[in-house]
Amino acid sequence: MALKVNFAVVIYMAVLISICTGVTVNIDNLDDVIEGSETRMICNYNPTSGSTIIITWRNVTGGASDDIATNVVGVSKLVQPAYDGIFSLDPNDDRVLVIANTLRSYSGDYQCEVNNFDSPPTTADVVTLNVIYLEDPVLSFTTPVNEGDPVTLSCDVVSKPNARFTFKKDGSMLQDGGLSTYTFTANRNDQGSYTCEVDNNAGTKATAGQVLNVYFAPEITALEDMEVSRGETVLISFDVEARPAANYDWSSQGATDIDSDPETFRFVASNNIGDVYTVTLNASNEVAARQSSVQVTVVARTTTLITTNAFTTQPDSCGSLSIVNDGKKVDGNMNVEVGDEVSLRCQCGDSDEGFEYEWTLDGDRMSESTLIFTAEKNGHEVVCIGTAGAPEPSSVSINVLVTDKEPNTGDEGGIGTGAIAGIVVGILVMLIILGVVIIIVLKSRDDGPSKSADSAYMDVTWDTKDPNRVNQGKKTAPPSNGTKEAAKQDAYHPYDAPDDRAYSRPSYGSEDYNDRPDDDDYANSMPVTV
Repeated sequence: MALKVNFAVVIYMAVLISICTGVTVNIDNLDDVIEGSETRMICNYNPTSGSTIIITWRNVTGGASDDIATNVVGVSKLVQPAYDGIFSLDPNDDRVLVIANTLRSYSGDYQCEVNNFDSPPTTADVVTLNVIYLEDPVLSFTTPVNEGDPVTLSCDVVSKPNARFTFKKDGSMLQDGGLSTYTFTANRNDQGSYTCEVDNNAGTKATAGQVLNVYFAPEITALEDMEVSRGETVLISFDVEARPAANYDWSSQGATDIDSDPETFRFVASNNIGDVYTVTLNASNEVAARQSSVQVTVVARTTTLITTNAFTTQPDSCGSLSIVNDGKKVDGNMNVEVGDEVSLRCQCGDSDEGFEYEWTLDGDRMSESTLIFTAEKNGHEVVCIGTAGAPEPSSVSINVLVTDKEPNTGDEGGIGTGAIAGIVVGILVMLIILGVVIIIVLKSRDDGPSKSADSAYMDVTWDTKDPNRVNQGKKTAPPSNGTKEAAKQDAYHPYDAPDDRAYSRPSYGSEDYNDRPDDDDYANSMPVTV
């Protein structure tokens, strides 16, 4: 802070020496004097040679006339006891009155008087001493505050003349002007160091930095739900922003925190696929409390094994993905007929739980857990895609081959066991019947002709042209020589009576049905039952 050079009260005493003429004193006004600096008042005069000069300084503030000091030039210098230690006379310059440490209380009106014994005393005009000052400013505000609260910065200073005020945060200006207060609504970003700077003609001063603390409730960044492997050690850590720092209170269903860090939660997952843990953090401070939870699910995962020269991936113990129909795994292709209803499930190892999946049927995504569709002629491509917790590879596909329906029923177009059994039984029955018929025929040949009263007899002969042909219905006789010659038909009495019976000669003797018995009547005859 620059200090202004003190301007003395210069009392010019222009002395015109002439017969019957005295000393003349002129006074110039002072500039503002900064409190704490030195002030020098100078009373100039032009004495008559040989005359004794007495210079008297007075305080005439408010109409008073109070002597401060008297200097008998060349003889003595005296400061009045009431002003001793405040005012002094310059030992090297009889004209100068000195105030070493000018205080605001010294502000007022001053006057010097020059007395020459050769003439009446001459008094200079009144000069006013104006002391200006600027004390250290005081900055005040309430801290801490909560986010959203109103904040007022007040800057107080004692000064002359009035000071200007400048408010700053972390060195950056917030407000400049005549206002001694600055008001705003607290935001967490308003936390920082504040100062107040004041200035006037006496200089510039500033307060030391003061910290405004802005508190706010905990803010927890949410975590996405997690999937972990069986027996995996799980570490949960939320990102929490709070002022003042938050207190952590953890809770969980089925899990126990095994670490000592209050800001984290660590536990070991079970070996059961599908187990779910919900871990909750309750973060609180002086402002409020907030909660956030994360869900942890035990799923089937792949594990990477590091061997000497390679990385290999193995599925978790649940096994690999497969597609199942009626409880049986389908490998590659599946055969069905047009119109059949196909029902498929996807499973990991031997279970369809503990992981998530979705289907594609001929390229269209399906969200059903069980894929059910009706088989169409051109066939289908089915893919099960693991979406969460499935081991690698994360998909498996099959082709559904569709054929036309056969007219008979059976497994996949073959002959059914019922049909085969029916055919076998039918063949056996036919063989039994055929055997019975053969037995009866053979038995009839062995026993000879039947002579029952209900039998009808007729003569039979061999046809001469066809030995295997038997002539029936006419009474004929074979040739007498016993050869198989053509027999002549009896033209007289055709054998057509409905109840007549023909017998060989040995059976009926001389009695004959014909009018003319001859050798033909004794032909070899064979009774035939009809």
